[in-house]
Amino acid sequence: MSSVEKFFIDNSKIFLKVMLHRWDQGLEEAKWIKKILESHNIYEGKILDLMCGIGRHAVYLAKAGYEVVGIDFSPLFIEYARKKADEMGVSSLTKFITGDVRRLSEYLREYDKFDAVLSIWTSIGYFGEETDLKIFRAVRHFSRNDALLIIGDTVSKESLINDFYPTSYTEFNDLLILHFAEYDPLSSLIKDIWRFYEKNGDNWVFSSVAKLEIRIYSIGEIASLLNRAGWKVIEAYDSIIGLTPLRNDSRINIVANAK
Repeated sequence: MSSVEKFFIDNSKIFLKVMLHRWDQGLEEAKWIKKILESHNIYEGKILDLMCGIGRHAVYLAKAGYEVVGIDFSPLFIEYARKKADEMGVSSLTKFITGDVRRLSEYLREYDKFDAVLSIWTSIGYFGEETDLKIFRAVRHFSRNDALLIIGDTVSKESLINDFYPTSYTEFNDLLILHFAEYDPLSSLIKDIWRFYEKNGDNWVFSSVAKLEIRIYSIGEIASLLNRAGWKVIEAYDSIIGLTPLRNDSRINIVANAK
């Protein structure tokens, strides 16, 4: 098991709370993703959701009539995504797979080619540049000509200018997360340490610690990487929500077209 799998599987119950906290944001992002698809005449068809988490984008896009295939490491996340799809009446339009995005060919050979691919909320950079390149090439292989690839809400080197905090915390009703981060500009790696505490009466009790490294790309670097993989960036935004104009400190919010 890789460190990435270990990070998200061993701590999946904790991260489930984090993702549930972002559920409404996923709905809003899905609305704007739909606008992007429709602006490129994709009113129906098949969507691949990479590292789909609990399906917070997939179920709403399925509700809009798209067929969505989501893939994620975590059995717990996938179980929850299937449950939500059933609750929202879109089980027939969704397929959620517990799997590794580095082995897409094992899971997708039975499917027709996709009309669009999603990678939302920093779902790249966990395996290094060469592996990311292979993933984007595999995604291109399973996409039709003129398909769209949408990367959204993903940390960039530019965004670190004003949005990098070596220490931070997030508090929920029964969960406290302490986050420690170190960025190395020579390797373009962020080294993360997450410490989790759970509520016991009036006290916070240490639960677990998790470590992770993420390769951070500039917007230009990711555009170049995608170009090598058979994609051409055609749009870039400061935020998917609202499709606001790109700034010099934006996160990665881009739309690419299959060449």
